Amino acid sequence: MRVITLRSAGASCIVDEDAGARIASLAIDSHEMLVTSATDGLGWGCYAMVPYAGRVRHGRLVFDGREHLLPLRLPPHAIHGSVFEKPWTIEESDATRCRLATELQPNWPFGGRVEHSIELFDDHLTMRLAVTAEETMPVQVGWHPWFVKPTSRQLEFRTIHPRDDDGIASLIGEKGDVGPDGTNDDCFADPDGILTLTIEGHVLSLTSSCGFWVVYDQPEHATCVEPQSGPPDGVNSDPFVLGSGRRLTHHFTISWDAGRS
Repeated sequence: MRVITLRSAGASCIVDEDAGARIASLAIDSHEMLVTSATDGLGWGCYAMVPYAGRVRHGRLVFDGREHLLPLRLPPHAIHGSVFEKPWTIEESDATRCRLATELQPNWPFGGRVEHSIELFDDHLTMRLAVTAEETMPVQVGWHPWFVKPTSRQLEFRTIHPRDDDGIASLIGEKGDVGPDGTNDDCFADPDGILTLTIEGHVLSLTSSCGFWVVYDQPEHATCVEPQSGPPDGVNSDPFVLGSGRRLTHHFTISWDAGRS
């Protein structure tokens, strides 16, 4: 395992370059904020979802009149992109920041490259994803953080995108909010205030340039609050088309209180 350790006053962050350039650990005052292990790559850390986020129905991508079949990582669907389990290359790093990169292929039908930049400050961690297309293609980005189950949370949204029998969100949103803990695997939009989780007495605030959020809180040990630039299966239902040579960027920041709550 090849890792990069970033440190600031009171916090540390470990980035695993072999496991999809994911945040393998985020510790504040020596308290771990993330689930740090699981039986497979879907269930731990905080990883980049590129070039699609969430499920793609039956692994079927249709673009520009052609059908492409994606690997069924969570049968019967494809899920979470093509790069979250593959090794990345370190482009640069120092004591508080790093930038890693990888290619979108082979498990994506279009040529392209993604960079993940991570910077640790005394009171926040900022991640940035930048996708550059080598040919015109649909693309989404997002992050999948597995937070240790919080003792309290404030997750309020104005819009829910109801899921169907396949567990895939509708493109059409309606008025709705997060249900009780343990009941959600749903896509939301329009946060009503800052999204927060309290873990080990620290209040984490979550902000992103992405317009959609998936809340998955069904596991007893974890809660996932996932910013995404489009809804699940959005590469089919409402694709953002990135032209050849063009770049898409988004960011995700986890901030925390300077002291304990």
